[in-house]
Amino acid sequence: MKKVKVEKGGKFEVFYKLWRKTLEGGLFLYSEDSVRFIIEDELPKEFLRAEIGKGNKYVFLAYIDNKPAGYLLTNKAKGGIAFGHWLGVDTKFQRQGTASALLSFWEKDALREGVHKLQLWTTKNNIFFYKNRGFTKGGNFPDSWFGQDHFLFYKTLRKSDEKIFLRDFLKKRRG
Repeated sequence: MKKVKVEKGGKFEVFYKLWRKTLEGGLFLYSEDSVRFIIEDELPKEFLRAEIGKGNKYVFLAYIDNKPAGYLLTNKAKGGIAFGHWLGVDTKFQRQGTASALLSFWEKDALREGVHKLQLWTTKNNIFFYKNRGFTKGGNFPDSWFGQDHFLFYKTLRKSDEKIFLRDFLKKRRG
């Protein structure tokens, strides 16, 4: 297995091209019309660029042999919870540890940020993947986004502690 290199805050254009490729390639089980809606209306390019630029979303990029292999788009953590929005791997790099490397990197980064749980939604094609990486299925949401069944998963990283997940706020407040 080749070594997977992961970085946070990678190049936006690299992320965006790979995100579109996986979305249009059917990785997320959505219809062609739903994919068009997501790309053109729900998450247009400039909106994503702005959200990442403002720090409301984070991008993690994975590379194999210096080629973009996968990505993870997350929301800024709130209340000690980090939310994974989109995780995708180019078909050429699947089953090579890319998604696992992204999750591992995210977990370490989230701990540094004061997070105590990771949370995400997924479709039926990825249930076993997340279970095998220590995530717990927290619920079912049938016939949900874009007509697909979605499943809530979470992973506990540590016990919640307000002093940790509110540390930046508390530090500012104390002056």
